[in-house]
Amino acid sequence: MAGEEQSGAGRDGVPAAIRHFPAQATEIEALARESERFRDLCEELAEAEAALSAVDGLELALRAERRLEWLAFVRWALKEIDADLRQARVVSIDRTSGSDG
Repeated sequence: MAGEEQSGAGRDGVPAAIRHFPAQATEIEALARESERFRDLCEELAEAEAALSAVDGLELALRAERRLEWLAFVRWALKEIDADLRQARVVSIDRTSGSDG
């Protein structure tokens, strides 16, 4: 069973990221193929969303605090994913091979 979990590592996170950034689905899939860091970030988003959805099962005294913690983590992960997507869209200009001079 542990092998099954490891074989799918990082796969649950990509759909989570795409749910939040549907217009960038192609970019998300490409970044996930190329970057272990990005895959991990997407996976962390999925795990935080799962934890957030499970908050209602906690004791009443803990719910509000945990909800805020997980919501903050989800927002942080989304911000990081957005930054990575923006960075991936930046076109690098190679100034060393210029034909203008």
